[in-house]
Amino acid sequence: MSKYFLEIKNRFFLLLLTWVSTVLISYLYKEILLFSIVQPNLILNFGTGSAFFYFIFTNVTEIFSVYLQLVLFLSFQIFVLSFFYHIFSFLSPSLFYTEYFYLKFFYKTIVGVWFFSVILLSYMLVPLTWNFFLSFQSLTKAYSFNLHFEAKLDEYLSFYIELYYLSVLYCQVFAALFFLLIHTNTNIKIVRKFRKLNYYFFILFSTLISPPDILSQVLISTVTILLYEFLLFSFMIRSSLILLIRQPIKTN
Repeated sequence: MSKYFLEIKNRFFLLLLTWVSTVLISYLYKEILLFSIVQPNLILNFGTGSAFFYFIFTNVTEIFSVYLQLVLFLSFQIFVLSFFYHIFSFLSPSLFYTEYFYLKFFYKTIVGVWFFSVILLSYMLVPLTWNFFLSFQSLTKAYSFNLHFEAKLDEYLSFYIELYYLSVLYCQVFAALFFLLIHTNTNIKIVRKFRKLNYYFFILFSTLISPPDILSQVLISTVTILLYEFLLFSFMIRSSLILLIRQPIKTN
């Protein structure tokens, strides 16, 4: 038991070292990190970047607090991924090959879905949401008054972080559905039976993560449903091939 406790202690030390080093490195490159979460949105909305858009701050310490919040936010994400990796590494020697294969595949899927959710957030969800709410500013030009939006830096970061957690959560839920389909090879009829309920869940999913714009909701719902049908069709073919392979060969 002492060896296990020693390994756990060493892994916690490595996790702490990972968090501290991530905080230090992120703080050194804090301007680049802030620029990376702002620039895709600015390019999509304004074409040439920050020359047409700016952020304001109303407190002397606001910029520093934004940098600190951004650094801690990124460090926490790296810490969580490292934590799951150490759990996987700690448990892997005691697993059978099949268990090790599925656990490794599960961890890789989580990391891959996480990267996909970040890309989806930066280049689709945030710009679409930002575009939708800013569109009300241009609608007032036809009337006798104008509305001009000046974005605060801390509010934009909070807006980004909230959408980030929503995007990661729902993408991981979709990944869980993917694993559920893996283990429903003999229950395809049940999956077909609850297809309408799944469609309702996908529409609800698109409503929660997209701006209140019908076009955005229809687009995300269509993509999600098509991906679900593709996965279902793939696993149906996989189940048929497995049953065909397991059939005994007839000999004369």
